[in-house]
Amino acid sequence: ACFYFHYKIANFSLLIFLSPSYLINEAEFSFIQMFIKYMFILSSAFSLLETCAKSDIEIENGFFSENIFTYPLNKQTQYKCKPGYVTADGATSGLITCLQSGWSARPVCIKSCDAPVPENARIKSDGTWFKLNDTVDYECQQGFESRNGDTAGSIVCGEDGWSDKPACYERECITPGIKSYLDAEPKHNKFKVGGVLKFHCRERRVMLGADSVQCYHFGWSPNLPTCKGQVKSCAPPPQLLNGEVKKTQKGEYQHSEVVEYVCNPRFLMKGSHKIQCVDGEWTTLPVCIEEERTCGDIPDLDHGYVRHSAPPYHHGDSVEFGCNASFSLVGPRSITCISGKWTQLPQCFATDKLKKCKASKTFASEGNLFNKTEFDHNTNQSYKCRGKSESKYSVCINGVWDPRVSCKEGKLFFFFLTRKSIVCVFQRYLAIYHYK
Repeated sequence: ACFYFHYKIANFSLLIFLSPSYLINEAEFSFIQMFIKYMFILSSAFSLLETCAKSDIEIENGFFSENIFTYPLNKQTQYKCKPGYVTADGATSGLITCLQSGWSARPVCIKSCDAPVPENARIKSDGTWFKLNDTVDYECQQGFESRNGDTAGSIVCGEDGWSDKPACYERECITPGIKSYLDAEPKHNKFKVGGVLKFHCRERRVMLGADSVQCYHFGWSPNLPTCKGQVKSCAPPPQLLNGEVKKTQKGEYQHSEVVEYVCNPRFLMKGSHKIQCVDGEWTTLPVCIEEERTCGDIPDLDHGYVRHSAPPYHHGDSVEFGCNASFSLVGPRSITCISGKWTQLPQCFATDKLKKCKASKTFASEGNLFNKTEFDHNTNQSYKCRGKSESKYSVCINGVWDPRVSCKEGKLFFFFLTRKSIVCVFQRYLAIYHYK
């Protein structure tokens, strides 16, 4: 059998096997023990002197920030990425540590792109940096488009930065080809979105179509008009199923004349309620659709009552209100069921609490002389504007004239076309006329 010595220091162990035929005296045994002890001590000391060198590792697209060539065990150092590169977590620098096995990790610097700066566009991402091959979407602001005419696009982060600039440019419309006998103003080659081109016919010809068109992102709208020497009149307008013409019909209608339709009770109109005679043809007829929705119970009126009525209440049905004694009605006397909902309810105010209307300064300034300075509620007062023969009327409603007393003419400042409406802006009012 063999004899062995087991010596252990810290985490190190050493086994020495001796043949049974080998005889060892006490001095030799002590020497072996001391030798082993010093070997372990030296080994441990040399391990503490282990170092990591810069040459042991290569930082692709990065570099050590310190001007040191070797690093002792457990020493931590910083590395930085070159411009346009970041660490895996998006930072411009990172830390590594010198271990007994070498550096703690292999530094990585990956290609990155900063958040792109859009021009007349909105970036559809909140990121502040992007990795190689990342894609970012953007969309153009209203009235702008990319070089290829799109309203949205994408860019990719590449080795040389972004594949393109997220830029959009103001849309333009090229002046359309003008037809015979038609003049257009203003005379520009290009128009920005929202620009308006106005037309008139030469040689007293009649215009068919809109007298102006507008530049949109999709082009000009509506279609350009034409000029004709003679236009045809129209026969009586067609019959409307579940509806009728509002006024008495004529046997013939001239070009550009308009007629208006109304639907029968309990029917709802879809489309424009007016049609126009255009060179012998009527424009598109509306449709009257039965409204199946009914209105619920009549809402309560404080200090008032509803006159005789009985459910159900269909579309177009109306009910009338009255006020109790010593109360006066303010607002419409009736409410109407429209698509399953009642219109706005009037109010009943105590008669002695109703406010009076003061005489408008317009009365005196326009030469209207009245012998009182206040007017009771519900007073219907007529007045004239200087230089005008016709009278105007305004009613005092709880201290407010309705409509407002005024002799100022509504001045048309501008107008523009949309695809479904003509919008006119006046000095005091905004009127929107819808058409098909």
